[in-house]
Amino acid sequence: MLKFVTVCGAGVGSSMMLRLYTQQILDSEQIDGTVEASDISSVSPNDYDVIITTSDFAERLRTNNNHIIRIDNMMDKEFLKSEILRVKNELGE
Repeated sequence: MLKFVTVCGAGVGSSMMLRLYTQQILDSEQIDGTVEASDISSVSPNDYDVIITTSDFAERLRTNNNHIIRIDNMMDKEFLKSEILRVKNELGE
C-alpha cells in the first residue's frame, strides 16, 4: 500500500483539495493507498512514499526515501493523475 501526503502552508486549503483529488484518482484507478493532508511545519516526509505539494515546498520536503509530485495548477486533475500513475510504476506497485 502506498502512503501519500498532500502538503501546503497551513494544511487546510490546497492540501485538503489535493487530498480529495488524490483519493478520487486512487479509487478510480484501483490503487491501494492512503492519503493524508498536512501543513509544511508538521509533516514528517520520511513517513510517506509520495508527497504531493507545490513547487514552493517541494525542495524542503525532499528526502532519499520518497517521491515528490509538484503541482502548481490545483485544477489540473489529469496532470495529477499522470504523475500518480508514473510514481506508482516507478515504485513497482
